[in-house]
Amino acid sequence: MRATNKLLALAFTAALQPAMAGVVSLDFEDIQQDRQLAAYDGVTFSGSAWGVRSSAPSCGGFDSFLRTGSCGALELALDATADPVLGSQSFVMSLAGGFVNEFSFVYSAQPGSAVTIQLFDGAGHELQSLTGLKETGCSIQGIRFCNWTTTSMKFDGIALSLKVTGADQGLLLDDLSFNQPAAGGTVPEPASIALALGALGAAAWTRRRAAR
Repeated sequence: MRATNKLLALAFTAALQPAMAGVVSLDFEDIQQDRQLAAYDGVTFSGSAWGVRSSAPSCGGFDSFLRTGSCGALELALDATADPVLGSQSFVMSLAGGFVNEFSFVYSAQPGSAVTIQLFDGAGHELQSLTGLKETGCSIQGIRFCNWTTTSMKFDGIALSLKVTGADQGLLLDDLSFNQPAAGGTVPEPASIALALGALGAAAWTRRRAAR
């Protein structure tokens, strides 16, 4: 009986979740030279956000990182072409229409980078935050970033922006993935509402039958 009620609760929760219209993925592979980003593939940037290209021979760029199968990345930097400066930098990414459920990415962080990632809704309320990223740097001489970690942030509601804060030139991000909500935002579609009501009715019927 408990298992049935649990399944019904899961169905009810799923029915009221925002439907996903698709996935936006940013891999920065078409970055040809280091440049400060204002927009990229439908995502807008403000602050210390740089698209950078690896200095690996197969990539022909200038930024000191290595990642198998990748030549481009997003760097937290006041100016990726200059020496790092003391103090924290930050940038904000915004996705038209927002994103839901989960944000995933690959990163490499320098020791002492002290990175914080925050997700905000349209009213500026924080939906989720992430700190304590692995700060492994790279042990290869002359290369600053070569150890990469995949992680994600799960949250409720619709996030419209993402803020990254940390030490100048202390973080690279790659393969960013956002789930776009379906048109209509958080308002469930009629079919979803019907499913949710059906789940509630079934749960009530099950409880009444168990009580006999």
